[in-house]
Amino acid sequence: MNLFVVILGALAICALLFIAAIAILFLGLRRLWRRTRPDQLFLRTLIIAFGLGSIALPCLAFKIHERNYILARVPEPLEVAEIEYRLEESWGVGFMPGDNETGFVVYRLTNDSADWARKQGSQLGDMLSGAKGAWFETPVDDGSNQAAISRWHPYDDDPEMLATGRIRRHPPTILEYLEKYGFLIPIEGHDHEANQSIQSSGSFYSYGEGGSVTIVDPRQGKVYFAYAG
Repeated sequence: MNLFVVILGALAICALLFIAAIAILFLGLRRLWRRTRPDQLFLRTLIIAFGLGSIALPCLAFKIHERNYILARVPEPLEVAEIEYRLEESWGVGFMPGDNETGFVVYRLTNDSADWARKQGSQLGDMLSGAKGAWFETPVDDGSNQAAISRWHPYDDDPEMLATGRIRRHPPTILEYLEKYGFLIPIEGHDHEANQSIQSSGSFYSYGEGGSVTIVDPRQGKVYFAYAG
């Protein structure tokens, strides 16, 4: 609880300092504006542009940082043409232990990158960035040990879930992976193609931090990133 209060206090101080800096900046611009004459259009245009830029640039910098962070999830040397779908949600404060986060992102590779991945065949896992042996070939080995079972079939031994008619040791699905802590998100039909990737051969998957899994599907030219933590 004390740590929570300290973090909130630090964030509040940072927010107040940011607001104070913005207020000082605009007070200064207001003073400059009053010192100019109506016929000094160039100077007044510069003042307006500087004021708008001081608002837009931090937002733009944040968006660029966010996009770079999202793209960094795709293993090298693969290159992304576009983020086809993204949904990430959190429950809780967002930065404290015990918070829950669930996310699913679909990346479409560039044509050249997808062609390169297909040409690697069964050697693709050795060509992707990450620790040696971190990439596994699909179909997902979901029943080899308890860790795999808990990732892909978290409710197999839950009497309440079994009562709903779930079949034990059924093929792994991306929705069940996302649902393992009970915080499921709607991924609008993208689960079908992701399930094809993990249930059939030809793709590669790797587990990461925060309860994440990355799936590279050369045939579809896509990368899937899912996490539940």
